[in-house]
Amino acid sequence: MINVAFAFNFNIQRCEIEVGGEDVIVREGYLPLIRTLLDHGIKADLFLSGYSTNNILEIDPGLIETIKSHLGESFELGTYTYTHPIPQLLHTEEFFRQIKKGLEIDRRVFGVSPEGFLPPELAYSREMAAALASQGIKWIIILAGLLKKALPDMKEDKLYFPYTAGVGDSEVTVIPAAYQLPQTPERFFKLMMKGELAVDKVLDGVKRFADDHPDGLLLFKRDAETVFIDRFNSGFSGTERVINEFMEGLASMDRVRPVTIGQFIAENRAIGRIELQDHLGNTRIETFTEGAAKELWELTLKVRDKLLEAEKNNPGSEEVERAWEHLLLSHNSDGRIGYWFSEWNPGEHKVEPSRRRFVEDNLKAALEVLS
Repeated sequence: MINVAFAFNFNIQRCEIEVGGEDVIVREGYLPLIRTLLDHGIKADLFLSGYSTNNILEIDPGLIETIKSHLGESFELGTYTYTHPIPQLLHTEEFFRQIKKGLEIDRRVFGVSPEGFLPPELAYSREMAAALASQGIKWIIILAGLLKKALPDMKEDKLYFPYTAGVGDSEVTVIPAAYQLPQTPERFFKLMMKGELAVDKVLDGVKRFADDHPDGLLLFKRDAETVFIDRFNSGFSGTERVINEFMEGLASMDRVRPVTIGQFIAENRAIGRIELQDHLGNTRIETFTEGAAKELWELTLKVRDKLLEAEKNNPGSEEVERAWEHLLLSHNSDGRIGYWFSEWNPGEHKVEPSRRRFVEDNLKAALEVLS
């Protein structure tokens, strides 16, 4: 028997979609995904950036109500920052505010206080633990490969369980997401969703995983938008059909037990405390600091330095808080892409002009407030 969980992250600020055109993501991405999960009785942890939640409320408040009505049963809510930044590019105060603002929106809209965090790009740093713990976050998702590096001598059948990581007195539970199954390539879930890997091949990998990791957790992680957005990145428009086929096959497997991550943690105490290395995530920092991104990054540093100085001299003032809001809004990673270095998707992502302008306009607005 294997426990199976899904982590779907929602970042409505996609680089391929112009600002103001996000309704298509809700209609053709989020709604089909939620419907598919409910139709097949598959549980999932949903991680919505605060900005995404606010946008969905304007576009289709019924979707938010559907998610709320199934919390504690089919769904569990995690947090996902305010505007989907790249954590490794943030000053400690910026990261703290991203988490705090995201959680405030989670509590206001959904009426629950999430205990789990999915780092954008699955980046991890030791400093994150203190900020997360201070905001009541008890667990985070990491790449299984990062856990394996920390536990090179651990038996394979003990890897897919909770572990405790942290710095000093600050600690969080870490849960590994599987990016490879037996007899499948890396990034198998993404490849399947893009139509490049047969559903039967992945289902067979699930069976093999269950044999190798009895009672462990097989955690799938994917962008919620991709039910719609994959046709922009790969030209494949059959994602909804594929995910339906996969969920149907998974639901019919007698060795699979659908769970939420919180449910699995409640049933399985952490095996031990580990030391994790910093991990830059699924992309490279140069993606957001060089090439077409360089000018925005230099402007960001200028705004950050000026704002941190203003925070020191006049903390909590109306002007300083307004500047912080503009800086947080400018953090969105998709509007900052200069060149995409990912080894899985080589080449450039098309960043729509208004998406980049949104970042630049908020940086300039922050400077204006601080002048």
